[in-house]
Amino acid sequence: MTTHEHRNPGHEPGATAQERGARGGRTLGGSAQQVWLAGLGALSRAQAGGSRLFESLVREGESMEARSREESPRGESLRDSVENTLDNARERAAGTWDRVEKSFEDRVQRVLRRMDIPSRSDIEALNARLDALNARLNRAEAQASTRPSPDQA
Repeated sequence: MTTHEHRNPGHEPGATAQERGARGGRTLGGSAQQVWLAGLGALSRAQAGGSRLFESLVREGESMEARSREESPRGESLRDSVENTLDNARERAAGTWDRVEKSFEDRVQRVLRRMDIPSRSDIEALNARLDALNARLNRAEAQASTRPSPDQA
């Protein structure tokens, strides 16, 4: 293997894009596997070291948070920064979802109109007209029943 291949194994001259992609996928898969194994190793050490290790990690975390607060121009901790970033991401995602939902609703309405299917407001307006007609019919029937018929006069 040449020095170039050691530094950049996925970009050998003459390799096809598919071969480079497969190698990159294996490299990424290998990295994920290493992260998984490191996590298992940390869990194993934490179980073996028990509360001493846990307390040591808490002290290390407190120290890191204090340093991040000192180094931050706004005096926020690393935790605050992560929470702010997550809040911003949630807001953007909610806004994006609202736009997608509105776009979908608009498209469905256009399709329904093209198919001559009445909208909810069309049906509500029709129901209101039916209610008004029923009320008029009931009044007319009530008036007709209170008048004497021509046979009785």
